[in-house]
Amino acid sequence: MNWVILGIAGIFECVGAVGLKSSDGFRNRRWTIIFVLGMFLSMFLLSIAARAIPIGTAYAVWTGIGAVGTAIWGMYRLGESKSLPRIACLSLIVLGVITLRGTEIDDDASSSSAAEVHESSIHPKTSTGLGRSIHAKMSE
Repeated sequence: MNWVILGIAGIFECVGAVGLKSSDGFRNRRWTIIFVLGMFLSMFLLSIAARAIPIGTAYAVWTGIGAVGTAIWGMYRLGESKSLPRIACLSLIVLGVITLRGTEIDDDASSSSAAEVHESSIHPKTSTGLGRSIHAKMSE
């Protein structure tokens, strides 16, 4: 589920970038609002996904989705170059994102038992926020 959230965050990154371009230096109020909302939602969802996905991987995937998505938007809606070298470079970004995702699947399988040991060793009094309230409800 965290990867889906990260993908949606990347899409909102594209929305924010398109809103920035269309805001005309923040003179167009509607596009400025779209920019702010897009970037807020993008960062918010990235922060949720980064709870479970290593931040280096999450950030690389997030920026990759944003960069490629925005470039594709620019090519088809803004008349930007569709040259072969540009498409090849964008394809390398996509390949990198897919490869990173593949490495996380392998890491998830090998580190799941370590995560279970770590989580079971957390003392309830040292946990904070939502974890503490869930633990308290379960103890009742």
